[in-house]
Amino acid sequence: MKKIVLLIFFLLSPNIVHANFEPLTFEDVNTIEVQRSFGGKRAFSRYDGYEEVVIEKVLKRINSAEKHPDTNTFTEQKPLATLEINLTTGTVARLDPAYNCYSDNGKQVCTMTDGEVLYTVNNTKTRLKSVDLFDWLLVGWKYESKGAPEDELLEETLYYRYFNYLDEKYSDYIMCPKIDKIVRIGGSASRHIVHASALNYSGHHDGSYYRLRFSLTDTPENVVHINDISLDKNISEQESRKQCRREDRLDFFLTNQFP
Repeated sequence: MKKIVLLIFFLLSPNIVHANFEPLTFEDVNTIEVQRSFGGKRAFSRYDGYEEVVIEKVLKRINSAEKHPDTNTFTEQKPLATLEINLTTGTVARLDPAYNCYSDNGKQVCTMTDGEVLYTVNNTKTRLKSVDLFDWLLVGWKYESKGAPEDELLEETLYYRYFNYLDEKYSDYIMCPKIDKIVRIGGSASRHIVHASALNYSGHHDGSYYRLRFSLTDTPENVVHINDISLDKNISEQESRKQCRREDRLDFFLTNQFP
């Protein structure tokens, strides 16, 4: 009977480490910082409207990665890159490239494991299998945009140009402005039907987001004419994030052929 119990414990023990892995939420994190052993580093803060998107992407990849307990008993060499995750509790979690080490005539030999990283928090190590996370840790962080991309700034500029034509009662709809679509009228480069949207800024404080949608016609003859206005009330958190992050949008210029 004891042998059966020990056998069951042995088979289940790797999953115990896996079960101890606690998924990270956005609210758990203050900042993340990447540092390369041969120079170069960058920090991302949850309090920056653009950098918080990067943090959410990293956390999503950590939580969704395939997880295994780390069984490497060798001391690892200095990692090529390290990500420190500064939690709101004061704890610092680490993410390093994973290494496989073995002894060769008494000498420790370590090789980096492609597509795997080592997640460490409170002295508990878990191997995460994620090619996207591995690639981001080594090089991807260097190419994250700083501030708003140019096409996003163009969208905001266009939105506020047309925003002035709306009634004053819509003055609160200034959060995450977006030009959803521009349609040329008769193929003309100077006549457009524009579809735009934005969230109410007050929703940032009380947690209840409304989304304003409106369309207008912009022509040299009639300047700007508002066609219709609608409100999506109490939209989901997922929809509000989609409005702000534009995760699934196509390239603005290619989609709308904006002149």
